[in-house]
Amino acid sequence: MPKTLSVLFPALALGLAACSPSTEDRVDNSLERTGDSLANAADRLGDRIENRADAARRAIREGADDTGDALANGVDRTGNAIDDATH
Repeated sequence: MPKTLSVLFPALALGLAACSPSTEDRVDNSLERTGDSLANAADRLGDRIENRADAARRAIREGADDTGDALANGVDRTGNAIDDATH
């Protein structure tokens, strides 16, 4: 993509030099809308990545909590079994 842009920008500059003012305005507006669209797409992509990262963090945290709870319950049961066996 960057190679394509490096070829298109000089061609666009030459084309703009030969354009009438109204055509130049239309091209400028089109370029501005394209830039806005790209910025919006990048923002949406960033939001999706952030949301997925948040979901992954929650899942990891919940998994760790569940594992900790299971270990604590196992330790309690083991302690109870030892107490029962010694009485």
